[in-house]
Amino acid sequence: MGAWLAEQRHLAAKNQLDQARADALSTLAPDWRLPHGADWHRKYHLLRAHLASGADPATLTRDTQLGGVKIGSWLARQLTTWSALADGQQQLMTALGLTPENNPLAPARRARRTFEQTVQLLELFLHREGRAPAARESIRVDGDTVKIGAWLAKTRTKHRTGQLPDDHVRLVAALFDGDWTAENATPAVLA
Repeated sequence: MGAWLAEQRHLAAKNQLDQARADALSTLAPDWRLPHGADWHRKYHLLRAHLASGADPATLTRDTQLGGVKIGSWLARQLTTWSALADGQQQLMTALGLTPENNPLAPARRARRTFEQTVQLLELFLHREGRAPAARESIRVDGDTVKIGAWLAKTRTKHRTGQLPDDHVRLVAALFDGDWTAENATPAVLA
């Protein structure tokens, strides 16, 4: 069947296909001529069949492979270059519910930590280590790596330039004995 369809496409491209047959093929599948290229349509139909089988789009990752095809990376390209896709390609992807707005491959946005939450992480570091963090040190909490040393260095800079609100200054200062902006500041837990 595939060879026959390829022959029909070849004839149509040379304007040698009977119009009645071309119309019949268009009725069966509007994109039978593969207007976006054979490779694009092959990957699209592979993904469409996968989703039609009941697969949840949320389970797709950039590493997802279907039939030896890296469909996840292909999908990522379609969604990140959306504006470069032809209208027909966008319509086909939209019919699958896959658009840049509904991108299952997009990393989940993490809620940004509040200043107060980061101060609590600093306090945890001070209790664990018994010292202030160096500029390149981090702490792992709940599977997340927090660059607590860089955060403290930035907070010190903001304080020195008068950009740190007084309530934030008080929160950090409460964790240290003496001048908390000094590199060798002593944690209050050790004082």
